[in-house]
Amino acid sequence: MRACKCSVLAMVIGSIIPVSYANSLIIDGKLDDQAWQSAQKIETFFQVVPATHKVFNDKLNAQVFADQSGIYIGITNFQPEHSRQKQFNLQDGFMQADFNRVYIDFSGDGSSAYLFAITLGGGIQDAVVTSQRTTDHDWDGDWQSAYHEYVTHWSSEIFIPWHSVSFSPKLNEQGLATIGLGVQLYELESNHIFANQQQTLSNSDFFINMPKLEVQVPVQSQLSFVPYITHQHHFTERQGKNRELDVGFDLLYKPAHNQTLSVAMNPDFAQVDSDDVDVNYSAVETLRTDKRPFFTQDISVFNVDALQDTKLIHTRRIGASSDDGSEMITPIDGAVRFVHQGMHNQWGGFAVRENSLDNAVGKHFYAGRYSYRAANWRTGVLATHVERPWLNRDAHSAAWDSQYQSETWSVQSAFLLSQIDGEEKNTGNGASLDLGYQFSPNTSASGKYLRLNRHFNNRDMGYMKRNDWQYMNLNFSHAVNINNNWLTRVKHVYDVSYEANTDGLKLPSKQVYRAELMMSNGAQWTMQLDHTDKGWQDNIGADSIAFELPEAVETRVLYVSPYIGSFSWAASIELDQEGLSGHAQQYALDMTWMPHENWNIKFNNFYRNGDGWLVANKRNQITEYDRRYFVNTIEVSSLLADNLELSTNVQWSVLEAASKEIFQVTEQGLVQRNNLDTSFVDKGLMSQFKLRYRLGAYSDIYLVYRRGGRDIVSLQRDNAGEQGWLDGVEQNWTRPDEDSAIFKMRYLF
Repeated sequence: MRACKCSVLAMVIGSIIPVSYANSLIIDGKLDDQAWQSAQKIETFFQVVPATHKVFNDKLNAQVFADQSGIYIGITNFQPEHSRQKQFNLQDGFMQADFNRVYIDFSGDGSSAYLFAITLGGGIQDAVVTSQRTTDHDWDGDWQSAYHEYVTHWSSEIFIPWHSVSFSPKLNEQGLATIGLGVQLYELESNHIFANQQQTLSNSDFFINMPKLEVQVPVQSQLSFVPYITHQHHFTERQGKNRELDVGFDLLYKPAHNQTLSVAMNPDFAQVDSDDVDVNYSAVETLRTDKRPFFTQDISVFNVDALQDTKLIHTRRIGASSDDGSEMITPIDGAVRFVHQGMHNQWGGFAVRENSLDNAVGKHFYAGRYSYRAANWRTGVLATHVERPWLNRDAHSAAWDSQYQSETWSVQSAFLLSQIDGEEKNTGNGASLDLGYQFSPNTSASGKYLRLNRHFNNRDMGYMKRNDWQYMNLNFSHAVNINNNWLTRVKHVYDVSYEANTDGLKLPSKQVYRAELMMSNGAQWTMQLDHTDKGWQDNIGADSIAFELPEAVETRVLYVSPYIGSFSWAASIELDQEGLSGHAQQYALDMTWMPHENWNIKFNNFYRNGDGWLVANKRNQITEYDRRYFVNTIEVSSLLADNLELSTNVQWSVLEAASKEIFQVTEQGLVQRNNLDTSFVDKGLMSQFKLRYRLGAYSDIYLVYRRGGRDIVSLQRDNAGEQGWLDGVEQNWTRPDEDSAIFKMRYLF
């Protein structure tokens, strides 16, 4: 809850009306303060999911005004009590309630936007929306919200301070700034969305047709200081490091709205949330997100979108394990970043220096970005540099990316370069093109092309699934809106891919048909049929040579129950052909129980059983396994009291792999090997119990307990499955690799 003096103006479409308010405005969701009496009203809303574009004047209305402090949005939702779903969720968690979502393009030019959402129940989400219409929920902003219930409706109130985001005000001749504002209601009972614009993020003209407002943005500067302290106690032996104390700070200075200087000393890189158990035996690295504050601010400035998650900057590389393998997390001495966002020119850079530890294993990271933006297009360059003294290795990468957006066309391109200097010098290149066309709000098509040559390597700071790769894709989707008693929309998706390496060797690629049904009661059905054509597998791992895989067919059916009520569930079944001659069955069941509006309990289960799982055991040797894989996750989240949150996450997995056939990979094909057994069992457990007391934006007290472990054991094929699953997980609990408690406090001054 926040009180502020409102003394400057109310905001209206196309003009500014000066208003003076004698009373302070309280963010309580009631919308009964005097300031709202002269705010601009938004009363016309469209149904955008399904995209019938039917006009509604009785679903919701919104009010907007601004003052020297920031921008205020008030939303009234006309939903009677019996049709509402009220539920709290942790920040950025899944919203299983009716909620309001607000998109704000502070620059008014589509260069980026920010998302703010609040549920009936007090749960919130916030995110950065890039110019490519991708959403990054890792960003957490400084803003306030509240809701209030009445018999005939409920209302929400959102306040976003000017200093909470970086933007370049787009001024007209009168000195007023143009901003874009999208307001939505998600009606959980029907899964329908109503908005003040006819576009959603899936439409190429989302930014172009976002409703515009004119507002006076005050000239401001800001200085923020966020110190933190973290104390971690390990209950398992850690080579004399059973207790760890970290103290540091983040300093942020904004001389203007469009300029930000961030300096961090021993920065707040202590991430209290554990990663999920990662059971990955493929050659493709698992892509992790990053919630560390230094890297989530102004993230859209450094964003270059290339296909298949190809990134020149993947911030989880920074502060990761040391080059000599002695540390899982490398301490960071300092970091600095500066960003300038002009009306047309945008540039920024950052530098991060890891601690050298005892033998110069720390790395140094540098990045610079410049882009130019006009009305519907943007172009720019990004360069990165990484120094790795312990490996005697320097890595460089660069990208030139461009984007064009119209009401029907969407074009994104990127040309990539990499160079590695070390014992050997390698220079690589790549290109990415994403072309989309929107026939109507319900019909669209796209074509994609990605090429990375065999010497392209961006992994010192970036991420890629693989190199030596050509990927092409055609996609067509068409939705039919149906208004009857049981069905509201049917969406058809056709997806065709082709893959090869840069020598032209054809790789397995998929052709997909998917039908999505939205039911009138809020339930959803998805039916999917995949065909993978015959091709060469050249990326199984262990630097093995290529071998040919047969064609395969996969079928999947998914059902999601209506979200209304205290219990909901989703289930799927999948029948696949896999490997050389195997078959697999896959089942998933996710259940959510909400015994109280402040409590949410999720019980998720995944099981896959098949006899064609291929893994590279060593160079040019693969095994086809008969395997069973089970993952169970239990998540509990609750609001115990005002600003006091509890979250619990327990995840355990069991992989039993009994070797079926073992092959030597040769140039002539696969040669079966006898008298070998590579069977194994992989058991993992991760558990985390977290209390969070919210003191304000970037101000929290955390108390976290973590416990878990990973156990991989080789065994004879005949012994696979002998040990009970729970017995194996019990060993991970009683003899853990991780057993620690963390106390962390940070505070924004």
